[in-house]
Amino acid sequence: MKKLFVLFLMIAVTSAVLFNACKAGSAKKKSLNGFEVSMLKDEAGDLAKEGDYVYFRYYVKSKDSLIFASNMQTPVIKFKLPKIEKTDIKNAQPITDALHMMSKGDSIIVSQTLDDNMKKSIGIPGIDVLDFHVVLVDIKDEAGYNADMEADKKASEEKALESKGKADEIAEKAKQILADYKAKKLDDKMVTTASGLKYYVHEAGTGPKAENGKRVSVNYYGMLMDGKHFDDSWSRGQEFTFGLGAGQVIKGWDEGVANLTEGTKATLFIPSALGYGAQGSPPVIPENSDLMFYIEVGKVNQ
Repeated sequence: MKKLFVLFLMIAVTSAVLFNACKAGSAKKKSLNGFEVSMLKDEAGDLAKEGDYVYFRYYVKSKDSLIFASNMQTPVIKFKLPKIEKTDIKNAQPITDALHMMSKGDSIIVSQTLDDNMKKSIGIPGIDVLDFHVVLVDIKDEAGYNADMEADKKASEEKALESKGKADEIAEKAKQILADYKAKKLDDKMVTTASGLKYYVHEAGTGPKAENGKRVSVNYYGMLMDGKHFDDSWSRGQEFTFGLGAGQVIKGWDEGVANLTEGTKATLFIPSALGYGAQGSPPVIPENSDLMFYIEVGKVNQ
């Protein structure tokens, strides 16, 4: 999946095309480079043009099967539309075809027929056509984009300082949770799943549920069952963000976080088989180690 994401992101940033300014209704048309397109939502406004900063997201399907969703990596992709030029369809890129057909708020499907070489390069030999569903969230000029980047940087720095300031407090809290677990003080509220995962909800959140296919931000503090701390996000000042159910984390995390909602504070007790198994994760996690993670679920995004 990582290979597929890199390919599609490269598609989005390396080439662009010109499509005529007349935007379609529901009928399928051909883009300038020959891709079949369907406009799903057509808002009033100027088309994105060379030099604009486009903010978009997309997902890729083959028939009814979801292959990739960009929000598993980032909520919105932002990049500057490059020089417009026509090229052979074998070298053209479907996402940039779509973006040059769109104005703010539009959504579109652009379809790409794969030849044998492309199927082999992205590791999906049984798929003949990919449908790129693209949503253009916003269009900014240089000044608007720079202002957004500066605001994002400031917010990130402020959040990092706040997080680092809580690191010692969280460390003490995690130690107490482990002590209470060993003393069986948490048994009456502990949930045990069929896989052997155990989790305890300290405080239930009121936000959306963390479900497979969603992008989740989590602060965490990890310990071995002997109390040794091996990793945490608070001391780094940055939440850990991942696509739930995509195999980007250990199995215990994919299963455990999927039972929680945005804003929840909980502790996961993960058996070795759902963690790093017999091999461990040298040098910090020995082989066959059960793990404890105190976590706080931040944002859950579509």
